[in-house]
Amino acid sequence: MPEQKFNRSKRYEDFKSPDVDLIEAPFGFGGTDNLAQEGPHAVLVEQEIERNLEAVGVKLNLIQAPSLGPFEIQEEPKKIRNLDAIMTVNNWLAETVQKSIAKKNIPVILGGDGSLSLGTVAGIIDELGVTNKNKLGIIWISNHLQNSSPRVTKSWNANRMMFTAMTFDGDAKHEDFIKLMNFHNLGTPILPKENIVHIGINHKSAQEKAEHLFFTMEDVDEHGIKKIANEAIRALDHCEKVHIIWDVNSMVLSGVSNFSFGQLTYREALTMARLFDLELRRKNKLSSIDVVEHCPSREAWDRRGETAEWITDIICNIFGENIFNAARKY
Repeated sequence: MPEQKFNRSKRYEDFKSPDVDLIEAPFGFGGTDNLAQEGPHAVLVEQEIERNLEAVGVKLNLIQAPSLGPFEIQEEPKKIRNLDAIMTVNNWLAETVQKSIAKKNIPVILGGDGSLSLGTVAGIIDELGVTNKNKLGIIWISNHLQNSSPRVTKSWNANRMMFTAMTFDGDAKHEDFIKLMNFHNLGTPILPKENIVHIGINHKSAQEKAEHLFFTMEDVDEHGIKKIANEAIRALDHCEKVHIIWDVNSMVLSGVSNFSFGQLTYREALTMARLFDLELRRKNKLSSIDVVEHCPSREAWDRRGETAEWITDIICNIFGENIFNAARKY
């Protein structure tokens, strides 16, 4: 019997990537306690992500957030928390992302909480043009669907409403929610539901039902993460560009805003990252990346730095890191 040749992944081949704009966005106004503001520092300083990306041949520009405050914490009955701060931060982020994409770079946003994704998506569409916004797709990795709204919310946190704000096409009644829906005058809905795919869902839906493609952790158990990720990518074949929102709540980590048992493992996360490298970045379909909901101070005492390390490895693998070119491997 002839010996079968082993075909190693094309990830070991050289690929000239667009430059990366690493955008530090230490804002957590969309969550309950603002702890997600701590995340960027842990990844940038403790894990030295700039050095690790440069080791794999990425030309990197660090963009630090300006002073946008001071903001007063807003907590009123039946009002979205901190809406003024959220709108100010997202306006800055939208402008920053638009400029990055205009230069043909890939913006990677280190958040911050999940409400920042409204600014990133707005910036992408600002550059694409509103008439071309349906060319954008989103792979959203999270343990919940972000499909809360003023009608069903208990927390009044904007980070839980982002999917609804981006896709709602009905007659909204709540003044604060209407402001989110109409952010940057992108038209409603901002994106059609078929342009968004969720992976890693392990929490009950906030609304009665979900009407878009999503994959639960049970789906991952049954079919494997590689098949699930490939299905998500194929579902967005009609999109020219794909934005990745990676909510670190999706992984079995303690340094996150909403911990869940039974979430994605390190190996499953890297499998997805490497597929995004092959099927999106190397095919010039990767638009941008958000990493959100990293809360280092919530990390278990014996797992300090673990979440930041996972985030660094995920981002570096999306940009071509492997065992031969990595700066951090033994």
